[in-house]
Amino acid sequence: MSAPYKLTKTDQGSYLFTSDIGLEYTCFFIACPITDNDGNDHLIYSFGFDRSGKFKSIRYANRFDERIKFTIIYIIKEFFRINGDNALLYFCYPDDTFARHRSITFSRWYNEELSDDIDHFKKDSAYKDEMLYDGMLILKKNPFHKLLNDAVDVYIAEMNNQK
Repeated sequence: MSAPYKLTKTDQGSYLFTSDIGLEYTCFFIACPITDNDGNDHLIYSFGFDRSGKFKSIRYANRFDERIKFTIIYIIKEFFRINGDNALLYFCYPDDTFARHRSITFSRWYNEELSDDIDHFKKDSAYKDEMLYDGMLILKKNPFHKLLNDAVDVYIAEMNNQK
């Protein structure tokens, strides 16, 4: 499977693509070191994407573009092909009141395209008195599955306590 939109990979490991209507997307990964309950160090990645340098959505401003969905799914699958023993976190920030919508969309994409080989753990939490929709993706066959899942719970709790 190849990405429906032409991807450009940057030196920093981000992916760039432009939709048919000229919207520019950036998909990026941020490395986050964590330690599991057994004292082992791991590197997990926070995944995000923005449109034209912004995270804000405008209600019903654009039609749904399925090629964007499949391009992002391709990027996630490519991440796991290269980084199979790592976990992938995502955060849907509430800045524009559409965080819940993004979380629902991401869960639907997971169920439709990723659920055969990847587990999805919702990790929703509160941050600065606002709901933060977040979660983790990890390969089902990852030998560090439980350790990473537990360590991510601690990581998110600690992050949210830094008010």
